[in-house]
Amino acid sequence: MEKFAIIYDFDYTLSTKNSFEFSLFPSYGINNDSEFMNNIEEMRKECNFEMILSFLYVLVKMAKQYGKPITKEILYNAGKDIEFYPGVVEYFNKINEVGKKNGFIIEHYLISSGLTEIIQGSKIASNFKRIFGSEFHYDENGLVDWPLNSINYTNKTQFIYRINKGILSNTDDKKLNAFMPKRKRAIKYRNMIYIGDGLTDVPCMKTMLDRNGYAIAVYNDDPTSAKSLLEHRRCNAISKADYRENSDLYKLIEKRIKNCVKK
Repeated sequence: MEKFAIIYDFDYTLSTKNSFEFSLFPSYGINNDSEFMNNIEEMRKECNFEMILSFLYVLVKMAKQYGKPITKEILYNAGKDIEFYPGVVEYFNKINEVGKKNGFIIEHYLISSGLTEIIQGSKIASNFKRIFGSEFHYDENGLVDWPLNSINYTNKTQFIYRINKGILSNTDDKKLNAFMPKRKRAIKYRNMIYIGDGLTDVPCMKTMLDRNGYAIAVYNDDPTSAKSLLEHRRCNAISKADYRENSDLYKLIEKRIKNCVKK
C-alpha cells in the first residue's frame, strides 16, 4: 500500500498548552509570567540569542540554581502529565483505519520546538513514526551538558523534506540534499497533511501549499489567528482542535485522505 504522512506540531496543536507547563515548570516554581520568561528576553537582547537556544539555556541554568539539575528521567516523567484536546488519544487508531480502507499506510510524524524527551513520556508518543524535537545531550552523570538539537520555526521545514525522501536520521545531510527522483521518494507531498496552530507553523504550511500538500490550522477557543492564516493563503483549511470522530477536523483529514486515492 502507498504511504500517507500526517505531520503535527505539538504544543496547542495536540496538547492543550505548552508541554513544559503541565508539570516541569511547576516543579521548578516557574510560570510564564515569571522571572524565567524575562530572563529569556534579556538573554536574547544581550547576546542576540536565537529563541529556542535561549529558552534551553535559561531552563538549564535556572534548574541548577533551583538545586535540581535536569536529567532525561525528569523530562520523561514530565510528559506523563500532558493533557490533550478532545479525541487525540483515540484518534490515531481510528484515522489509521480510514487510511487502510482507502489503500494507505498512515504514518504519523511530529515536528516540535518542544523537548523530545518530554513528548516521549506522553501517552501518545508510541503513535509517531518519528518525533523531531529539540533535545539535550547528557554527560556521564546523566545531566544535561549541551543542546543536541534545537528546532525553531524555520528549520522545521527540513523535516518535511526528510519525510518526503524517507531520510529520517539527522546525520544524513548529504542524502537529504542530494538529488532524488520523485518516483523514488518515500512519501509524495500530495500524500501529506501538516497540522499546526500558529505563526511558527507558517513555513511548514507554506511548504505544503507550494508542493501540493495540505495544511490545516487548528485553534482552541479563538479562531482569529487561524482565520488570518487562511485569509493570507498560508493554509488550506482551519478547524477547532477537536480530534473526535465526526468532528470538523476529523472530517477534513478523512476527506483529504480520500481525495488522494488514485482514480
